[in-house]
Amino acid sequence: MKFLLSIFFALTIIGISSAYGYQEVSTSDFRIVNSLGEDIKSPVVDQQLSLQTSLKNITDKNINWAYIIQVINSDGAIVDLNYFTGSLNANQTLSPALSWTPDTRGNYKIEIFVWDNLRDINPLAPMSTHTITVT
Repeated sequence: MKFLLSIFFALTIIGISSAYGYQEVSTSDFRIVNSLGEDIKSPVVDQQLSLQTSLKNITDKNINWAYIIQVINSDGAIVDLNYFTGSLNANQTLSPALSWTPDTRGNYKIEIFVWDNLRDINPLAPMSTHTITVT
């Protein structure tokens, strides 16, 4: 019985993922960079950080997207929420970046969403999460 429930939940998740557009955009190569595109290994307070992710349209059609970044502090509070919209041609790759300037030292969780737009919020890729430490 447990085996059948496991298969049911797995198929349900796969079905939901397909229904909401997962696998239309591939995300990879999350980086923290400066304004020149150089990697920042140890972010510090009051330093402008560009949070960048590579997006690739893995379909044969043009798609619109919204790149959303949410920064959460160690207390679980959202300290920054920002977005950028655009479009990708079939099989096109680009690397959008959103800037954030931390004003407090600490550990932060960065959640990245790629949706079709800000109104319908259909995900085009699974959410990704990254952690950083600001000194």
